[in-house]
Amino acid sequence: LEGIMMSVYVVKTGEQFLCTAEDGDIGMAPAIEDATSFGSYEEAEKAANTHADPGYEIVAVCVIRH
Repeated sequence: LEGIMMSVYVVKTGEQFLCTAEDGDIGMAPAIEDATSFGSYEEAEKAANTHADPGYEIVAVCVIRH
């Protein structure tokens, strides 16, 4: 069966990714699997402007749900 493909966006700063802790705090994670994913580029950019260091990248990731 084909999966459903969707794009999400993550914020990368250096070698780390913006993530949200269980208590809601924003932090950094070393692995993309732990990154917070945003449904739109604009959401990711807003979070990056608030929480990431200058020079961040917004990375589009294709997710295929099976």
